[in-house]
Amino acid sequence: MHSKGPLHARENNFDFLRFFAASLVLLVHSYPLTGRRPDEPIELLTGYENGGEFAVAIFFVISGYLITSSWINSSSARSFLIKRALRVFPALILAVLLSAFVIGPLVTERSMTSYFSSPITWTYLQNILLVTRFELPGVFSHNIYPNVVNGSLWTLPLEVLMYLGVLVMGLVGLLMPRLIFLPIAGLALGYFWLLERLGIESFFITNVFKLGLLYYTGAAIFLYRDALPWRGWIAALFVAALVLTFHTAAGPYVYVIALPYLVIYLAYAPIPLLSRFGKYGDFSYGMYIYAFPFQQLTVYLLGHEIGVFWLTVISLVPTLLLAILSWHLIEAPAMKFKQRLSGAPQPSLVTPKTLVE
Repeated sequence: MHSKGPLHARENNFDFLRFFAASLVLLVHSYPLTGRRPDEPIELLTGYENGGEFAVAIFFVISGYLITSSWINSSSARSFLIKRALRVFPALILAVLLSAFVIGPLVTERSMTSYFSSPITWTYLQNILLVTRFELPGVFSHNIYPNVVNGSLWTLPLEVLMYLGVLVMGLVGLLMPRLIFLPIAGLALGYFWLLERLGIESFFITNVFKLGLLYYTGAAIFLYRDALPWRGWIAALFVAALVLTFHTAAGPYVYVIALPYLVIYLAYAPIPLLSRFGKYGDFSYGMYIYAFPFQQLTVYLLGHEIGVFWLTVISLVPTLLLAILSWHLIEAPAMKFKQRLSGAPQPSLVTPKTLVE
């Protein structure tokens, strides 16, 4: 791929990359869920990033790129927030209710009276409000990865926090070329130096800085998308730099620079089969938020001795079916509704509809 012609006018592979990332999350979760966390291959390969973190990083780079586009193409802050809410919450509500009122009652060790009278059951519904709760009473308590019903939901509050960051930065004028590097520099300084210096080890705060750095680098790439050189040899150099810095102190620094470029480079690589991947729908969000409970249910029914391969294969089928149904019955109708609320885009900054989530 080369840089001739505007990048945003080309066909893209975002649907494929998001589906790949969601499928990778399902695969790598099979390692801890079967008691084989030390065997997870991407962390063994890199020395600093496991497969789940890698997949989430891909999501956040893509999201930073596309949500910046969404902001620019929104007619108002209200329109932007409505669009984001209609993308996140309908499927999330289904995922939370499915766990709390279908899977939970089917597998809980408690009586139905005890299950539904427990405050833990009802606090689990706080996931709908982006307050992450992992446990339901008596559910998966004897799995090898116990008491976690849906371990994927922790990223959604961070994702929405990034949306709000785009909103605030857009309103105060930081979401533009040159100025976008101010928050990126602050996030990099915090992640690579300040958190350690202050002794802050919070998982959530660390990921605010780490994923925020990747997210807003994706935003910066969107703002400079037609000015950056998109060359195969540059991508190859980044890949080589990543490989050469595996298991080194320099690895994480190279990673946060190389990964965003490589993700967007692949998103526009002229591969016709990949650009048509989303022809029947975008199932990635459903894959991401529905997979973990089905994986835990599979381990509950068949035991962790099932192993990584069969856990992945067996749980993939119901997850994909639900993701397809979720897309056609919940997510796509919500997206059609949000289009009516989005208003007219600014003519000078129009991005093709295929880019805007």
